[in-house]
Amino acid sequence: MQVINSLIEDSFAYTGEKENIGMRRDEIGDLMEIVAYCQDEAVKEPMEYQDTLWEIYVQEGITFTDWLYGGGIGNDEDRRRLMEALSKKEMVQAEINRPIMEERNIQIALGEFPQAVSNVKEYIKERREILSSLKNAADYESFMQSCFINSCFAVGILSEMKRIHNFPERAKEITKALGVLNDEAITLYQQYSHSLEEAMHILSAHLQRECTPDPKHAKDLIFSFAYSEQVEGNMVAAIKDIECSPHLKLIHPGSNLRIYFYWCDAVIGEGKKVLVGRIGRHPY
Repeated sequence: MQVINSLIEDSFAYTGEKENIGMRRDEIGDLMEIVAYCQDEAVKEPMEYQDTLWEIYVQEGITFTDWLYGGGIGNDEDRRRLMEALSKKEMVQAEINRPIMEERNIQIALGEFPQAVSNVKEYIKERREILSSLKNAADYESFMQSCFINSCFAVGILSEMKRIHNFPERAKEITKALGVLNDEAITLYQQYSHSLEEAMHILSAHLQRECTPDPKHAKDLIFSFAYSEQVEGNMVAAIKDIECSPHLKLIHPGSNLRIYFYWCDAVIGEGKKVLVGRIGRHPY
């Protein structure tokens, strides 16, 4: 799966509905958050645009190029941020140069624009909708890290995902659950580390799915996570085993489709990412 992040050049234009670019600081900030997401280690995708962008009039008599180099009304920090972001992106390449793989397009705009996203919340929602539409567990697994950048997934997690019955019908629910874990688990852990039962209760309420621990089977709920550590000045690959006892029971309380996780670990993801150990059946 390859996402083509397409910047809509016309969304920069100064029109009767759009103010001049010097007055659109909040919109520029929203676009920069999307750019930062695309540049994240788990994503690393370019933003593509046509060279017509440079000649778009963003103020009366002022093209985007003029504005970037100090023309018209604007904030120098906004000019710098846009210049830096666009210099790291790619011009639209000929189709012959693209790798042969399934592609989906996300339209990105400066400010609200028809059939486009304009802030990082909308952008992530669009990515996760693409993820939910994937029919194959292997395709899903290879794309999911880029949709949940605050999560770490266990080594070999795909082996169990391949066993999920009717996977295409379950992808949407799996995506929703992973999204709530990714977006909320760390904050809940920080707030309720003294009472993780309350954190699990809140997750249950948000998902309308049961979230419980499983201390009786702790020995069967050990999963391996990869990370990098510095040894004698060099970064080397390492593995750490983590007990992922808390789990979400998807579909209904008696379902054998579950997501086993742990809130966070000081080493894996430097305490900033939720750890997902298993997506599928209980392992005992």
